[in-house]
Amino acid sequence: MQKHKARKLGLTVPDAFVRGIRHLGYRSNVEAIAELVDNAIQAYAEHVDIVFGYDGTDSQKKPTQIAVLDDGHGMTPDMIQLAMMWGGTHRENDRSGLGRYGYGLPCSTMSIGKRFTVISKVAGRSAKQVTLDLDDLNNGKYTDNEGDTVIPLPCDAEIPQFLSNYINLLYLDGWESGTIILIEKLDRLDWTTTLGFAKHLDQCFGVTYHKLLISTLIFINGNPVSPTDPLFLDPSHTLCRIDNDRAIALEPVSLIVNMPTGPARILLRYSYLPPSFASIDKSRDAVGLNANERFPILKDYHGIIFSRNGRLIDCKTKTPWTTFINNDRYIRIEVEFPASLDELFGVTTAKQQISVSPEMWDRLQEAGLVKAIEQLRGRVRSLKTARTLKNTVCAFPKAVARDKQESIARSKTTSSAREKGHRPLLLFRASNGSLSLNTDHPVFAHGGRPNPITLQTALEALLSAITNGRRDDTDIRRRIVVEILTDWGRSLDPGLSSITDILASETY
Repeated sequence: MQKHKARKLGLTVPDAFVRGIRHLGYRSNVEAIAELVDNAIQAYAEHVDIVFGYDGTDSQKKPTQIAVLDDGHGMTPDMIQLAMMWGGTHRENDRSGLGRYGYGLPCSTMSIGKRFTVISKVAGRSAKQVTLDLDDLNNGKYTDNEGDTVIPLPCDAEIPQFLSNYINLLYLDGWESGTIILIEKLDRLDWTTTLGFAKHLDQCFGVTYHKLLISTLIFINGNPVSPTDPLFLDPSHTLCRIDNDRAIALEPVSLIVNMPTGPARILLRYSYLPPSFASIDKSRDAVGLNANERFPILKDYHGIIFSRNGRLIDCKTKTPWTTFINNDRYIRIEVEFPASLDELFGVTTAKQQISVSPEMWDRLQEAGLVKAIEQLRGRVRSLKTARTLKNTVCAFPKAVARDKQESIARSKTTSSAREKGHRPLLLFRASNGSLSLNTDHPVFAHGGRPNPITLQTALEALLSAITNGRRDDTDIRRRIVVEILTDWGRSLDPGLSSITDILASETY
């Protein structure tokens, strides 16, 4: 009996394994759905649809079902069962496409919901389906008479009504072949609304699959995903054409790595952007409401972008030589590599991050990556300097006009004070809120001695030291200081005679 039990001891405890693995591996639901899109692309689908269902609810605010529908070659019944197993795939270690390990389908679906159904159809045959429910697994529904956990047998497919309606509306020739992955019992949704989820899917998929959308179209609830090159070099992409700012490309560089399976080509692409590229008002930085639609791409894909077989995998902000900071958002770098170099780039099972080997970093450095980064930074700095100079030149006439208006206002204030028999104030509040000297004050009108220029310079230096002397002052503290100095200016006149006497003793 003991020997029999030893032979039946498996590598994992199935229900505990499934409960545990659904918490591992994905940054968000978007990356999980991307696994299913990868499978559809590998099945030569021309269309991939992400569709939301609302079964059991009257509201369409948040989905209760998510389906990924494609028109690829489909799967036979035995292949459906194989695809639902962790590690089950007929493409084990395949380097030609996006998948390789056979973990994507079950891991991604279970990371979002507790129940998933695979419906698939090969051309000329009827659709079949298999369902796996975590609650049923825990209750022993999939345990056979010998105590083994097994995948249920395929049965005739029952396509949900919301998917039937969608297919009838958008697949005018019918659904001839392909696969549907239906996820239900959605207990791990990251987004609280369909609108927010769909918007994030659209943005991420537009960048992740921007090279592959030529051959495979992706739709989210019937709306097509538009491609977005994160280097902004493809003029056909919408975000490249929203205004007159354009990315500037450097010459791409190819690197050949000889592998046992043959030579593998790495392509390094570079571009840099004008400092106004992500701004609505081109004279100001892309901050707050002044940021345009490009800014989220600059922010989320900031660093060195790594793409594998045409699909974006990861974005690294740290390298052995430098760390990318916020100012580096305007330099764009992509390293494109084939799946045959997965080991050198450290591609993870979930295909959402990499760990570049020291050997590959050295090869990239030899290909000129470090020098290119510094060249891109230098060009962006030059563009920022040019913009600052342009803004300064444009602002100069306005500053002159403002100073003239303030001078007139001071003269009126001084004249008014004299007419009323009052002495004018030495300090006044300028239009920007700071304190300035009233050069129309009588202390500057004596001529000869004391020298009014010297007196003005001395007092301005004193004001600057008092109001701006401490770097750690808050805006509130500075405003309080200004208020105090304003009151102080009103009582300063009696002491001006001693200042003028001191200055009068100098020789000019």
